Amino acid sequence: MNATESNVNESVSGAEETEKTASRTPEGLILAEITNTVTQFTVEDILQRLKAFAQNLKQPTRSSGAQTANNALPTVGIIGMGRCGTNIAIDLANLVYEQRKIGIKELSRRARATAKRPADKPSQSGQTGAGNGKASAPSFWERLFGQKSNHDQVFLVDPVILTADLDGDTTQRIKVANPTLTQGTLRFGITELDWLNRGGAGNIPVVGHYLATLALLADAKPETPWARHRSYLVDSSGLAANASRLFFYLFSAGGGSGSGMAPVFGRAQQQARMINVKRQRPTGQSTREYTEALCSVGVAVLPDILRTAHSQHYNAGRLLCEYLASLNRFEQSFDPATGMPLPTFSCLLLVSNTVVHHALGERFSSEIYAVKAEQLANKYVARQLFNLLTAQALVEDYRITDPKVIPAMNAAGISLDDTTKLDINDLENSLSGTAVIGYGEQFGHEDFGQLFLRAVSPASYNSDKEVFEGISLLPNKFEEYQATIETCRKNSSIEPLRDFALFGKALSVVAIVSAPRSELFEQYNLRKVHENIESLFPNATIKRYALILGASENCSLTLIISGSACLVPDALFAIRNYVFGCFVADNRQQERFTQVFNQLMSNPVFEPGELAAMMRDKESLDPIIVGMGSQGAWRRRKQELELRAQSLNPRNVPNSAPPVIVEDVLLSKQEVIDALEYIHRVSSFHRPVTV
Repeated sequence: MNATESNVNESVSGAEETEKTASRTPEGLILAEITNTVTQFTVEDILQRLKAFAQNLKQPTRSSGAQTANNALPTVGIIGMGRCGTNIAIDLANLVYEQRKIGIKELSRRARATAKRPADKPSQSGQTGAGNGKASAPSFWERLFGQKSNHDQVFLVDPVILTADLDGDTTQRIKVANPTLTQGTLRFGITELDWLNRGGAGNIPVVGHYLATLALLADAKPETPWARHRSYLVDSSGLAANASRLFFYLFSAGGGSGSGMAPVFGRAQQQARMINVKRQRPTGQSTREYTEALCSVGVAVLPDILRTAHSQHYNAGRLLCEYLASLNRFEQSFDPATGMPLPTFSCLLLVSNTVVHHALGERFSSEIYAVKAEQLANKYVARQLFNLLTAQALVEDYRITDPKVIPAMNAAGISLDDTTKLDINDLENSLSGTAVIGYGEQFGHEDFGQLFLRAVSPASYNSDKEVFEGISLLPNKFEEYQATIETCRKNSSIEPLRDFALFGKALSVVAIVSAPRSELFEQYNLRKVHENIESLFPNATIKRYALILGASENCSLTLIISGSACLVPDALFAIRNYVFGCFVADNRQQERFTQVFNQLMSNPVFEPGELAAMMRDKESLDPIIVGMGSQGAWRRRKQELELRAQSLNPRNVPNSAPPVIVEDVLLSKQEVIDALEYIHRVSSFHRPVTV
């Protein structure tokens, strides 16, 4: 390695600072390892591995020139973790592939039409932009596939899609079920973890958490596939050469591999970005290698509250506590000098399998239910992510291609300042905390008021159109919420919905309206969306709008409601049961615990003393490992994991001991208290009044 003197100095100072501030906790060790990896190598070394990653992604066969250009990474990365996460990632990849074929056909049709069109007059040939740009106005698909100038390429519809699972058969399963993905149709890759573990996590998130920690502590040799994937996900985070700015981590909250690994990788990515920010030149002048904004969104599928085993609810509660605790510490204690602490994700989107249960009803037998419900939930998530990918480059394109849109939006009361594209800084401000998705699709000439109501209604499945609509997490018990929706429908008013915390306490909302290119958007429809958002979200300080033309066959509305999802019954059910099952020392105190828990969350002042007195210092895995049959089986599993950790021989760790033991990654009482404090603060928040 040919490191420059400045890089050596950076390495030494960075290592010294880390040794002083980082404890021997897993998070401290990971931070030290990331600091070492990022600062001991020149930027060129990291970028070399990043280039190798881009070249190894599965891509279509093209000419050498096009292939070189195609090595540029897109702005979005999708990472599916665990079985559920990989399945969603595959569904999204297939959806992108199908939509891509539609886009290519549209580009071909447009090219043929242009070829048949008479040549422009010389006086008009140089006119572009707002002056007289209709002849050269880029279509939606041209914008998505970068058919404009090289410096204005947009890749959002063609993201990097990675899958990572601790099960050893992941690669073979994907090859058998989706051969097109492994034959080079998309930027699709498999993050191989068989060198780390050949078995799954056994539905125990602590195992996934522990193995992800080991993966980051292991010495990643530059020539290995893991080193290349790690360079993309972690080491180059925020560097200008890594164009990926928006990351989605997809996983099941009730599982072991995904819910255990995703938060660890998410936090490591955030830490690496902060290290790269601090690595700017001493003069304070940023060079072209350094550093760009980054937004990471976790997408967690919660277990069905009606049908799922207790252990999966404990797992979901653990995931929520871990995320909310990191968010609370970030908001309360972030230190600009150290760039710490950081949250695991910028935002956590929640999708509940309970809504799928109610949407399917009794139409499927119990044998078919689980498989069908999971497939529909996965497709629902994939569709909403695709809508997010296409919500981009709005105002600039409208000025050229749709001159009537801006006046229509102004007439509807929507300021251009409130319209958004997938600008990462804006997204990071607009998406925060726990969030839900609402989706409705228009058939015929349906009133947009009804479309809006259907987007926030309990989920429903239109088998004729194969469309899954509704909200991803119920604001209240199904029967009560369904009755409220019926009242709203009869009275043509959404006013009663404001009483639900999900809407009334939301901190921000993003509305994405999608329509065919041929659709003539009425000002009334846009105005109705604007009016409903102003009415339904009185507490939201950020409200953003996006209008997409030409990306769908029907009009649709997507709502992303941020900040308040942790207040809904499904989320609180998982958290409350996790705390009781894994932290309360005496399970005979169920009634007293429920009373203390509810009182703590409803009191105007957060005083956790009585609840803390009932809790252990560390979580107990007894309710989760019950499926293993005995404590002896779990102790044997722990020994195997720690022996594996010792054999990986991370840097700066004596060979005689593993770098961390399993008990090190257990959640603490304080983390649970931090999570509950965050929920209490969101519940108590009121939008500042204007004076």
